[in-house]
Amino acid sequence: MSELQRNVDALMRQVDRVGLRVQQTVLDALDALDRRDVEAGMAVSDRDSAIDAEEVAVEKECVRLLALYQPAAVDLRSLCFVIKANNDLERIADKAASIGRRVRHLVADGVNLADYPEWREFVRLVTERLDQTLRAISSRELDSAQALITSDIEAEEAYRKLARHIIARAREAPDGVDMAVTLTLLARSVHRIGELCTNIAEDIVFVCTGDIVRHDEAQEPGRT
Repeated sequence: MSELQRNVDALMRQVDRVGLRVQQTVLDALDALDRRDVEAGMAVSDRDSAIDAEEVAVEKECVRLLALYQPAAVDLRSLCFVIKANNDLERIADKAASIGRRVRHLVADGVNLADYPEWREFVRLVTERLDQTLRAISSRELDSAQALITSDIEAEEAYRKLARHIIARAREAPDGVDMAVTLTLLARSVHRIGELCTNIAEDIVFVCTGDIVRHDEAQEPGRT
């Protein structure tokens, strides 16, 4: 194994570790939301800076390797993947931090998540996708990545059902606009986590095949 390959493998392992840290951040943010624990939500937000710093460190190492070795073929694709997946993981952490900060709005606006059964199902689907994404990063298996790309339809439908329920309740109780806004912003953050999982899966396909499948409708049935 060449020195470059050893460095690339080390970066891949570092991305795995970042992914696990990001996943725990998402789970902690959602737990704080469920428990209506404002302090725990803010603690999640405070942890975001450490993930930001690690994202920058990984990207700097990628740039160093690109400049030093001028890689081609799979090594170049692997480094491109690390840069992009690393960035998407950091953005997922940003969404977790946003959820954590919004716990206080949930409490202040009197939102009861139990009134929205679609919420729990939506969150379950997205957190499962995040777990599957981390496994795909670790294995870099083409089939797993392609399955992730095509499996977002269920989560997308759950998001739409939740949005329709939020709108319906806001119409029934015009004084509940603040609740609707808070829930909509929370749902959007969770939905964005799911979208970023799809981005990472598309980049795994790129590593495996060299094909760029982003915006490829053939790879994303049901999207318009």
